[in-house]
This record gives sequence, C-alpha cells and structure tokens, in this order.
Amino acid sequence: MKQRMTWMILSIICLVAVAVPASAQVFTGRIDVTVKDGTGAVLPGVTVQLTGVQAENAVTDSRGEAHFLNLAPGRYTVTATLTGFNAYKNENVPVSAGSVVPLDVTLAVGNVSEEVSVTAETPVIEAKRTAVATNVTLEELQNIPSSRDPWVVLQTVPGVMVDRVNVGGAESGQQSNYKAKGAQVNQNTWNMDGVTITDMAALGSSPTYYDFDMFQEMQVTTGGADVTTATPGVQLNFVLRSGTNQWRGSGSYYFENDGLQSDNISDDLIGELASYNRVNSYFDTGFEGGGPLWKDKLWVWGAYGRTEPKLKIFSFDGTDFVQTAKDDTVLKNTSFKVSGDINPATRGNFTYFRGDKQKEGRGAAFDRPDETTYNQAGPTDLYKFEVNRTVGSSLFLTGRFGYTKNEFAFDPRGGQDTTAFRDDSNIWHGTFNNYSTERPQTNFNVEGNYFRGNHEFKAGLGWRGASVDSSVSWPGGMYSLHNGYPFIEATVVRPWALSGNGTYWNGYFSDTISLDRLTFNLGVRWDRSASSIKETTVPANPIDPLLPALEAPAVDDVVVWNTLSPRVGVSYALGADRKTLLRASYAMFASQLDSNFAASVASAIPYYSYVYWSGTDTNGNQRLDPSEFTTFQGTYGFDPDNPLAGNPNRVGDYKTPKTHELLFGAEREIFPGFGLSGTVTWRKYVDFNWLHFRDVTGSDYELAGVTSGSAPGVGSFEVPFYAVNPAAVPDDFGRVYEHRPGYSQRYLGYEIVANKRMSNRWMMRASWAGGTHREYFDGLDSMADPTPSIPGTSQFTLGSPNLDGGLVLEQTSGSGKSAIFLSQPKYQMVLTGAYQAGWGINTAVNYVMRQGYAAPYYNSSTPGSADDISGVDKTVLLVSDVDENRLPTVHSFDARISKNFRFDRASVDFDVDFFNLFNNGTTLGRQFDVAADNVNDIIEIMNPRIVRFGIRISFN
Repeated sequence: MKQRMTWMILSIICLVAVAVPASAQVFTGRIDVTVKDGTGAVLPGVTVQLTGVQAENAVTDSRGEAHFLNLAPGRYTVTATLTGFNAYKNENVPVSAGSVVPLDVTLAVGNVSEEVSVTAETPVIEAKRTAVATNVTLEELQNIPSSRDPWVVLQTVPGVMVDRVNVGGAESGQQSNYKAKGAQVNQNTWNMDGVTITDMAALGSSPTYYDFDMFQEMQVTTGGADVTTATPGVQLNFVLRSGTNQWRGSGSYYFENDGLQSDNISDDLIGELASYNRVNSYFDTGFEGGGPLWKDKLWVWGAYGRTEPKLKIFSFDGTDFVQTAKDDTVLKNTSFKVSGDINPATRGNFTYFRGDKQKEGRGAAFDRPDETTYNQAGPTDLYKFEVNRTVGSSLFLTGRFGYTKNEFAFDPRGGQDTTAFRDDSNIWHGTFNNYSTERPQTNFNVEGNYFRGNHEFKAGLGWRGASVDSSVSWPGGMYSLHNGYPFIEATVVRPWALSGNGTYWNGYFSDTISLDRLTFNLGVRWDRSASSIKETTVPANPIDPLLPALEAPAVDDVVVWNTLSPRVGVSYALGADRKTLLRASYAMFASQLDSNFAASVASAIPYYSYVYWSGTDTNGNQRLDPSEFTTFQGTYGFDPDNPLAGNPNRVGDYKTPKTHELLFGAEREIFPGFGLSGTVTWRKYVDFNWLHFRDVTGSDYELAGVTSGSAPGVGSFEVPFYAVNPAAVPDDFGRVYEHRPGYSQRYLGYEIVANKRMSNRWMMRASWAGGTHREYFDGLDSMADPTPSIPGTSQFTLGSPNLDGGLVLEQTSGSGKSAIFLSQPKYQMVLTGAYQAGWGINTAVNYVMRQGYAAPYYNSSTPGSADDISGVDKTVLLVSDVDENRLPTVHSFDARISKNFRFDRASVDFDVDFFNLFNNGTTLGRQFDVAADNVNDIIEIMNPRIVRFGIRISFN
C-alpha cells in the first residue's frame, strides 16, 4: 500500500513539474468496464482481457471497474473471467478517438469452462464525453467516395465551411481554408497522434500534406467543454495506423484523366465565364502495412504514398478560352511507427512522418497566368516519442515529445529579371515575388487520469516552441497597378524579412463526477502564449532612398496572452434504458497566438514598407518605370521624415481574445448502433485587439464623399466614405496594437446529426446544420473609420464588413482563391453512406449541400477616398446586407460502385467513383470589384463530372 501511494505521489509530482504541453489532444479512446453479478452487485477481482489493435489486461477494483485508456481506434474483443462464474466475451467493441465507451458486463454463476458470447452493440451514447466531435472511421475513409485529402472530409462535418469544392482531387494540390461556428480560420488546430503540428506561422493551417491511407481515423472537434480543447476553432486529430499481433497490409491505386471528364460549361455561362480549370491527370498510389516483430511485445508499421494532381487553367482571351497556366503537384508521404511493451505497465512508441511537396504553378488562377505563379519545394519532417504508464489500477500517465521541421520556398516562374504588373482587369503579368521560410517547432506534454470513487481526475501540462524565419522580395523592387491605362500607380517595396519565436505553455485540470444518471464535468484550463522578435536585417530597395537597409534587434515577450478558462458540463440520462441523454455546457476559450505576431507588429523592420508613385506609361511596356514616376502619392509602414527609424508601430494595452460558449443538446440511441443528436451553440467573441493608427479615434473621421454609380451584379449604389482629419494623423504615421473597445461578435447555430455504424450491411452519417455570425459595435470608437469595407487577408484584419449587426466575412488567402469570402452558411446538409448489396457489390454516396459563398461587391478605387494615413484609395463595400448577396447554393454529389473479391486472407476491391455526378457548373467566384473592367465575370465554377478508377488490395 505504501509503495502504491509513493508511486502515485511521485507520478503526480512528475505530472505537475515535468510537464510541458502543446495542448494535449485526444487521439485515443478508452473502454470503461463495470462488472456485476446477476443480482446487480459489483464484482471486484475479475480479470478483464482486451485484444485487438492493442492487447491489455486489468483486474476490476472494489467498485467492479476496470479502465483501459490510451487505446488506438479500432474494434476490440473484451473477455471477463472470475472463478465460479461463466466467462464473458464481446468481440465487437468499437473505439473511436476521444470516445469513452461504457461497457456493462454481467457474469452469471455457472461452469467456469462455459463462455457466454455477447453480440449486442455497445452504446452509441457516452455520458462522459464533453466535446462536440465527428469521428470519421477507417470504414468511412476507405469506402465513401472522396478526393482523398483531409480538407474534403472536413466539409462533411456539421457547421464546417470550406473555401474549395474539390471534385475528384482537382483541388488536392493545395490546402483549403475552413471555419466553423464563428471562429476565425486562424483558430484551427492540426494534431497527429496526440502531437500538435499546427503551422504557427500560417496560423490555423497544416504544415504538410498527407497520404490518405495512413489514417486509422480522423476526429474533428468543433466545440464543447473538454479541457483538452485549446481554441474555439476546428480541432483536427489524425490517428495513424499501427502494427498489431497479426501481419496485415494494404495497397491502392487511383487514376483519372481529362478523357474521363465531362464538360459543364453551359450556354448560360458563355459570355460570363472568365476562367475555369480542368483536371489534366490524377494519380494516387501507395501501400501500408505492419505486424509483430516480437509477438505481444513489439510491433512495427509503415506507409508510403504518392499523389499527383495536375490541372490546366483556362482564361477567356476575348474570343475563346485558352490555357494560360498549369498547376502540377507531386505529394510524397512516408510514415513509420514502432511500438512496444517495455513491461506490463509501460508501453512506448516512436513515429516518423515526412511530407514532401513539389509544385509547378502554385497560385494559378484567373488573375495569375503561368508567368506569375510559383514553383514550390520543401519537405516537412515529424518525429514523435510517447510513453504510457499504468500505476496500479487507478492512475494512467502519458508523456509525449514531438519535433516538426518545416521549410519551403516559392520561386517565381517569371524569373527575377522583370517587374510585375496588374492590368485593369486585375490580371497579373510578368512575374511575382519570391518567398522562403523555415518554421521548426518542438513540443512536450504529459497528462494523467486518476480514478477514485465517483471521481475521475484529469490533468496535463506542456510546452511548445515555434520559430519562423521568412523573407520576401519583389523582382526589381516594385510592381505596377494599372488605373485606367496608360495611367499607372507604382508600389515600391523594400525587401522584407521576418524572424520571430513563439512559446506556449498550458495546463489543465478536470474532475468528472458520475452520480448514477447524472454526470458533472468541472475543469479549468491555463494558457500562456508569448511572441518574441529575433534579430534580423534587410537590404535597401534599389530604387528609392526612402527605403534604406534596416536592422532589427531581438526583443523577448513582446506580446503575451495569459488566460484561465473555466469549463463546466453536465449530462443526465433519461428513461429506464438510459438511452436518451440531455447535455449542457459552458466553456471559455483563449485564442491562439501567431509565432511571428510580434515580429509582424513591432519589429524594427516593418511588416511591409511601401512608397507610392503614379505616372503614365510612355514606352508601352505596361509598367511604370522609375524614369516615368511623376507624382509622389505617399508612403506606408514607416516615417518618411525619418526612414532609418524603421517601424513606427508600437505595442500598447491589449487583452487576450476570448470566446464564451454555451451548448445545449440531446442524444438518443434509436436502435443498436444508430444514434440521433441535436445541439444548439451560442458563442460570444470578446476582447479583440487591433492594429490601428495611434491617437486616431472614430471622431477624427469625417465624411469625405460618396461612391455612386451602377455595375453588373450590384445594380445602383451610393455609399458614403470617410477620411481622417489631417490634424489627427500621427507625425510618423505609426500604428498601435491594443485592445479594441466595445467590439464583439456573436454566433448562434444548430446541428442535427444521425449516425449509423456499419452493421446489417449499411452505414450512414447525416447532418443538417446552420447558423449566423454577426459583429457589433458599442460606439464610433470601436469602429474608427466608419467606411464599410471588405475584409483583407492580413492577420491584423478582423474579417468583418465594419457594419453594426453585419454578417461577418473572412476572405481566404489560399493559392488561387483570393476571391472567396467565407461567411457562416444558414443551411448545410451532409449525407455519407454505404450499402453492401451482396455478391461482393458495394455502393456508397457522399452528398454535400450548403448555402453559397458571400458576394460582397466593392469598389477598390474610389476616387477621392485616399486620406493622409494610407495615401491610397479605400476599398468600399457596396452591399448593405451581405447575407442577401450570395452565390448559388452548392450541390456536390459523389457516388461509388465497387466489386469485392476475397481470397482466404486477401481482399481486392475494384472501385468506380463518379464525382459531381450531375455535372453541376455552380458559380464559386465572381469578380466583385466594380473598378475592374471585368466586374461580375465568373472566375470560378465547380469542376465538371469526372470518373475515377481505383483498386484496393489488402491482406490480414
């Protein structure tokens, strides 16, 4: 007893003192076994054995309970034996990431040699689960037709909106942006086998791409009171496959090309369509497998995959569509895992993953022909170590270490010998900027669960460090923007370098109290995020002496966010069968901080420095050469009277952005394996910060004019715009990062979900969701410039139209997607399902229907709108109610028919997939800028129907 108590005390000390999280993420599941006899009395001392993906043994405690934690997702067999009782066996206990499977076992008095096999489904309702999450199982990943990347799976999650419609892999060469329940895109997180891998320099995005066949399961969390949930954004958890006691493996090959593709350009689109793309070819192949190196002791698993989506981009040249760019991508992924039992109480594993992306034509779109695109290269490597330790029957500990090495570069295909320009149709020409970056990160975390009586205590601590070194330069040191050619505005740019570092501590503690039908979850989470500046230098601009070389010294902890977040949840089981569950929870989330945020705001080297000139092109080369500069228009990002002073921006009084969330829900197990749930979510986003002009308030802005006229798509418009009083402009044009008073956002939404596990030859996941997300201002000072505007893609932009009660927008910045404006859809329907028809013939569907993207028409060149701060024309939103201006509803319907052949331990599936089965040409993007001479032209539609052939081979 003393030895056990000593172990427990030492373990808790280690948990509190040694720990360091990158926010622990739940990628495993667990089984809680309760054993009783025929009278309902609990049975201690029962031996419970678990076999399947993992093998473990436990003995029930004085409450008749045995707990199996940190289980890899999959199906398990549970047996229970006790002298004098019939043995119990259940061969179908499914475990998902984040699941807490309650398993009630009844042992009847009888012959010890007799075994009672149980075939009943385990419950689909989990009283201890507090997160709102969608688990996409291996069966669904493999059998539902999809474009085989995680962003496609995300669009099937209730409430999640993705900025791409990926038809048959046409968009698989580039990441998608996505958001849910009002959280900004930069609040999303990515996690692999419990290690957070989010790219902290491109906040909310993944550091790499993936081989689809390496996943055992994907879990997507969009809310809830779980203390391991770090931010209000979408939490994506990948679970890799692993080796077991039986050698098994699989391989796959998928193929499609232009000849398997239809044409969806209807007569209605002719005359409006400015650009579209087609699949040139698509290949996806790979293999994975593993097994025991030492049975019951040591297991190994590995995978390799290669995906090659290649596109052709077409633009209308005035008479016909011609190919103007290509977008060719090669994604190579390698993964390896070895795991083993160090002793009966200790298990460890090591994982290595490498994602390598090679791309020709990054950025290809209607406004980016081939010479303005990039060649991209750069691998990402991930190393992960984990140890799990069981102390007695009540304490479970886990420690993890992860290191991610991420670096890549964009090399302009137009070269470095010419300058870029954008014409009056907002089409770029010549070349583009070049970019390189290194983004390594390291994290540690430890966590533990302790069971005592009705209580389950959970605790975790951890640390994460993420740094970034990036540089950007424009060929020739400038670019030109046509403004009614031959009149041109030139932007002269200093080369830019950013070097920053982020450190992230967090910890959490919770208690789950089980009282018969009632379950309480009480917890608190602590997050401390700090962004620092590293020493760096940049060279001078070769054109303008106002942009000299600069040096930036290192500064630690420039911006620090420190937060305690309470979490409270309660659930109550109704009915004699306890198959109906009512839930309610409150959670507060702290936002995550960009690792390069401090360097972007307060480095002595400005985030960007511009000098604006205008003039007329006299030599006909479409550019404004320095010899043609005639009128000085102003500067941005520095004090023109003291150029060597560098960045005039400062850090003032700020707060940690927070989200308050209330959830109310109900769940019902309709019949074994089938559950129905409904959830209402209310959120309030508060304590926003902004980077705005120092000492300038809302009262300093005055009515400067009205932009009026008529344009296709928007009709007649008349919108006032404002300019700052020159007397209020700071002498150095400096900005300050500080709390934005009186500004908030609110979200109200719902989701209804039906989920049927694979049984009786069919499975299904269906949902209907919707919501609204709006912004609110307490007064003029929380708005500052009252000019309605579209959101930019800068991290300093809140992503809203600057209208009290207005629908919040967020413009995405993904490659080729600059015209997509995300706003919460009022309706979204998802249906995925599969049916085993017999004779080895299987069918499946994947249908997504949602409200179209926002259509915020704007004027980017409003004459007379320039003020003394920016020196350039304002971008004025022309639409009074963005929610009433939407693109058409999106319908994406994919179908599969396959034939399975079995040969002893081997299985072969021949798949035929039909993407965009009904060949919709739905408009996904238009030219919303009325200042462009191609205003309202369609610049993107859904890719046409395409057929993909595939073969899957597996053995076990």
